[in-house]
Amino acid sequence: MSLLTGPGLLIDLDERGPISAGAMGDLLAWAPMTTQIPMLCFLVLVLGTGPVATDLVRGAARTTWLTVNGPRMAYTAKCLVGFAVGAGVAAISALVGALSATVVLAVTDTPQPLWGAVTVPVLRFVLWMGCWALLSLALVALMNNRILPVVVLCLWPILAERLLGVLLGYAGLDGAGDWLPFAAGRAMLTDVTSFTGDDRSFAVSMVGSQVSSMTGLFVFLLYTAAFSAAGCWAYCRREAR
Repeated sequence: MSLLTGPGLLIDLDERGPISAGAMGDLLAWAPMTTQIPMLCFLVLVLGTGPVATDLVRGAARTTWLTVNGPRMAYTAKCLVGFAVGAGVAAISALVGALSATVVLAVTDTPQPLWGAVTVPVLRFVLWMGCWALLSLALVALMNNRILPVVVLCLWPILAERLLGVLLGYAGLDGAGDWLPFAAGRAMLTDVTSFTGDDRSFAVSMVGSQVSSMTGLFVFLLYTAAFSAAGCWAYCRREAR
């Protein structure tokens, strides 16, 4: 799928002209503004929910060699491995996509973006995918279910969170939607402050948040840490019973 990044540039290459570092970062992250979450999330979702979901299938047994050290250590190990897998998949995807785009731009004699600057949005994308794996794992532990967390993670960022943001606006809490988990996450991936005029209005409507990328990064990491801690509590409490 990442190899399609380069050929995808051919669709509107003439209209784009020189590609900015931010635009290339969006392409490597599978255009989060139009898909609401990067496409890789749907693939990593299975890997992210697997460690705790396997525990549910096997009953109370912890599927890790650190079992003897207790459930807290087991959950921590699952988090570390899950984050590494999510971040690793994103890094490999971005690298393959960048190589594909480089070849296409070279063949079409189009100026290359500043690849050094592209590493910044790519690093945010890698962090997003690592956090996504942690959120997947935590929700399985919290809900004690294998299927419901998948449904929630598919529908909440795309539909439910948007509706909640609208309802908060009607309730007089204008701007509260900017701070919802995946709205902040999309702002982390796509820097809306880099757009101007009508382009910025369109970007804000698609992202769903007006906060800067660094603010979105901080907020998304806080949400991930909170859900991971709650998941750890639920995981240990279930085994204690």
